[in-house]
Amino acid sequence: MKRFLLALLIACAMLSGCSSEQTVSEDPVCLPVFPEPVMQSAQTVLLKMHFDIEKYDTSARYIRTRPLSGAQFFEFWRRDNASASAMAQANLHTLRRIVELEFTPQDATTCIQCRVQVSRLSMSEKPIEGAGRMSGIYTESSTRYQTLEVGSQDQSQIEWVEIGRDYDLEHKILGLISEKY
Repeated sequence: MKRFLLALLIACAMLSGCSSEQTVSEDPVCLPVFPEPVMQSAQTVLLKMHFDIEKYDTSARYIRTRPLSGAQFFEFWRRDNASASAMAQANLHTLRRIVELEFTPQDATTCIQCRVQVSRLSMSEKPIEGAGRMSGIYTESSTRYQTLEVGSQDQSQIEWVEIGRDYDLEHKILGLISEKY
């Protein structure tokens, strides 16, 4: 078991440290359809990827999702890691992703712009005062009772740090929407 975990950690470190450069494309995808059916297809794609829709505005032609935590290696049904690098990052850090889609009608086509913003959880470092007290470093836990409650002093030091965009996931989402037309 220890060898398996060590091999997994080494693989994750190699994938996250030696990742290829992402291709940056700001060009929207244009489809020969009116905005309403494309928005419905986009909503279906996002829901199948387990994103929750926070805002679906047909008049502004805009969709935004709630933050979705990055899929871990044991969540094989999740599809929000679009590359090996994204999977390694999601397994090494606490990440969340927010998807924004903008739909712009042009003549008889609709152009879709996709942005996926990635954030990482940042907590202040604390010294370990011994193995017996490790369970309560960040939460109000004990060795007998585990909680997710963060201490009131620590809550002000927890924040989500923006680490950039996930271009691979943007391309994946646009590709899944385009497949329907």
